[in-house]
Amino acid sequence: MKLTNLSTLVLIATSFIACDKGSESSFSENLSTTTVLETINSLSFNEDVDEMVAESMELTDRFSSSSRSADATADKGPKHFEGDKYGKCATVVDDEENNIKTVTFSGECYGKRGQLRRGTIVITYSETRNEVGSFRQVEYSDFYMNDVKIEGTRRSEILTIDVNGNRTTQTTHSGGKMIYDDGTFSTKSSEMIRFTSKEDDVRVSSTLTGSSSGISTEGVSFSMEITSPIKFVYDCDIDGKLKRGKVPVEGTKTTTVGESTIITDFGDGTCDTLVEITKDGEIETVDLKDIKRGDRFKNILKNKMKKS
Repeated sequence: MKLTNLSTLVLIATSFIACDKGSESSFSENLSTTTVLETINSLSFNEDVDEMVAESMELTDRFSSSSRSADATADKGPKHFEGDKYGKCATVVDDEENNIKTVTFSGECYGKRGQLRRGTIVITYSETRNEVGSFRQVEYSDFYMNDVKIEGTRRSEILTIDVNGNRTTQTTHSGGKMIYDDGTFSTKSSEMIRFTSKEDDVRVSSTLTGSSSGISTEGVSFSMEITSPIKFVYDCDIDGKLKRGKVPVEGTKTTTVGESTIITDFGDGTCDTLVEITKDGEIETVDLKDIKRGDRFKNILKNKMKKS
């Protein structure tokens, strides 16, 4: 059983998780899904931003190259992503003199994968590009993803590049904050290593290792460690439909919340929305389409009661 895969993330992404903390169940002593889902949410969001930043860099590079070779007076104004992938109102402006790119989502920008974005992302980058040691730093200005406000500073540095163009990068996220539309928020800091795989110069997947820590929207401190590399694919076809966002399809992470240790298994590589959750030896398989923050992992408690 594949147990999982995080199309969840998709899911997560699917609304960066709908906020429904009011669904109290009679199993009030059972484990809340909130912290588990929010850590998935965060991983998913970072993958989305990483791809968007990479494409914004490539976009203005293409325009700069064509203008240099064709017409030095070519338009230097805002550029649009190819195919309006991030919405027709998404633009990129490059300040080459100061090494700054500004990605703006004017109004509500619906992307091709169903994501809703608004606000601004500011990218600063090193003088050298696409080389070992070069870096990018991302900051958010009143930026929202699916109505979740994102804050913090995210910096990525290239560690290695192989002959096929595959890259290993180290990414740190400080001051991370996700503010949900009900006013609750989670905080996070993290350090991750990402390996991005390409085929024919096109990104097809990335593999993530690392850890994070913070406080969930329930006010609970947590730590998360990726115990088996989590693999994300950029295009995942589920039931004939291309799912939104990057989809984690394999790997495991361990989340520690107080005295509880929760293991999330994303599966064997199959594209689906199932994940396997293990707590204290009890296992529950959940479909991330069907759960929200504030829900409870009911079967874990039920199984314990049956055994007692």
